[in-house]
Amino acid sequence: MGELTKALDFTLSGKEMLGRHEVYVLKGTPRADYRPPNKYAKALTGMQGTLWIDAVNFHWVKAEAEVVRPVWIYGFVARIEPGTRFELEQTPIATGLWMPSHFSMEAKAKVLLLFPHYEQEDISYFSYHKAGASPVDANDVK
Repeated sequence: MGELTKALDFTLSGKEMLGRHEVYVLKGTPRADYRPPNKYAKALTGMQGTLWIDAVNFHWVKAEAEVVRPVWIYGFVARIEPGTRFELEQTPIATGLWMPSHFSMEAKAKVLLLFPHYEQEDISYFSYHKAGASPVDANDVK
């Protein structure tokens, strides 16, 4: 997430409701001057994205990004293809404490331009609680 905000230029697109949260919607486009610090962040050079920021406490609630132009990784061995996307959502579990609630990823790549590679993942997180305590009911969190 830290690299996403460095790799894209964001502009305010509007305000809307996302679940129980009033959020600012920020649209992100690739920064021409972004230099990724590692091979994983290199994918961000070909992505555009959207951030949803809580209008009350300015914490990010949701982030989405999608590859819009091919990005070479590992030299010319592999290329991340357009349509690769990820989504990450967070939820408050206690005052001032947010944790992941959902992650999804769909990766499309080509290896040596000959072999297609496809990977998909979808994970939901819930029932957060302190060790030794009972799970927190999301309706109890203010």
